Amino acid sequence: MQIPESFFQTETRLDFEVSETMKRAWGIQLTVLDKVLAIAEHNHIKVWLDYGSLLGAVRHKGYIPWDDDIDICVMRKDYLILLMALQRELPDYYMVRSLYTTPGYTQPKAFISNREHVDSGIDPAEKELTDIFFGLPYVAGVDLYPLDYVPRDSEQANLIRNIYIAVYDLAMNCEQYKKSGEFEGYATQIEELLNVTVPRDDSSASALWKLTDGIATMTKKKESDSVLWYPDWAMRQNDMRRPLSAYTNTAIVDFEMLKAPIPEGYDQVLTLCYGPDYMTPLRQNSTHDYPFYKEQQEWIDMH
Repeated sequence: MQIPESFFQTETRLDFEVSETMKRAWGIQLTVLDKVLAIAEHNHIKVWLDYGSLLGAVRHKGYIPWDDDIDICVMRKDYLILLMALQRELPDYYMVRSLYTTPGYTQPKAFISNREHVDSGIDPAEKELTDIFFGLPYVAGVDLYPLDYVPRDSEQANLIRNIYIAVYDLAMNCEQYKKSGEFEGYATQIEELLNVTVPRDDSSASALWKLTDGIATMTKKKESDSVLWYPDWAMRQNDMRRPLSAYTNTAIVDFEMLKAPIPEGYDQVLTLCYGPDYMTPLRQNSTHDYPFYKEQQEWIDMH
């Protein structure tokens, strides 16, 4: 993929200024996405744009102007296969961070990035990567979400949801519960309920996140009509179960200068995520500070 230098110019989209630095960060993410899509295709794995990236593809043929990341999803059956393929086929300086590839990782999704470390200006090898990635010293990439089946039976779905939320909460707030002294009681309850062992050391959070994945994968395809990134059950008020039928076929659409896959049933997915008026732009606060590289730049400035 070739990105023209003109792409990096500061641009105003929908009255929102996208800076040159952000455009170069987009360039890194698009480069990572291009490689991920190629490796997925080479391994016959279906992936799709998701969340804000899916909305951006449909509504803007690229990024939502005030967005600063790329999201993709994959069915759980292909998740580990894709992670292993990415580790095997990406350039050595790329990073594939996940519960299954990175010791101590504590996120229920994967992150594929252009480099492991921020370039602080000391290491010549890091400077080489900075030159490759459009002069930016930042770690940037693509979030990868696994989709799991949700039970068709409502009682079974509620049971699994409640168990998932309990373990998710303990994983998410692991250190706080340890400091408050509540961790032991909650961990013991989970052990008795699920017949598992929860470690009481530095690996607690990672082990609990893997346990949430185990709960999310309990349902078989034949028992389900819908899929979900299970943390959405714990984090969101609205019902984020997507019809399995939405992912039967794939459409290829423009995303900036790339061609990218989206589920053919994107309307159902976007309506669930953003409501029926999703085609009307509405500037919303991000789940993280904008721009994503703000903390990285502050770290560079300190060093």
